[in-house]
Amino acid sequence: MTNNYSRVEGSAKRVYLSDGFVLPLDEKSFDHEISTSSVPVLVDFWASWCGPCSLQAPILDQFAADNPKSLKVRKVEIDEAPFLAERFEITNVPTMLLFVNGKVAETIVGARPLDVLQKDLKSYIQPETKEDDHGEHLG
Repeated sequence: MTNNYSRVEGSAKRVYLSDGFVLPLDEKSFDHEISTSSVPVLVDFWASWCGPCSLQAPILDQFAADNPKSLKVRKVEIDEAPFLAERFEITNVPTMLLFVNGKVAETIVGARPLDVLQKDLKSYIQPETKEDDHGEHLG
């Protein structure tokens, strides 16, 4: 798969992708986004001053692009949403929480390479079909 995404230089807050995408969440939108999603939501709790968070950002961009129909990837900047960080007892960043049906199903603390992230979350990822990829059934 080619990388069909663009990153605003120096910004880990919002990334636009052609298929999957990573968007920021704040304290006002968090509960609605998590509770109404029909697919799992991977939330990356990060900080602008965190070196490993900067390394994790493009990996999450690619993960979102690779799995647009299986799950959503969202980001929470802990310095801008301290109540969410406290609510979920985030003491280290990056910390990723996977929400399924509004509840935390998985917790990943620390940066992960793409292949490890895919392995860790494999049971939540729906395989893309040829019909999904090309808009027609090739079977």
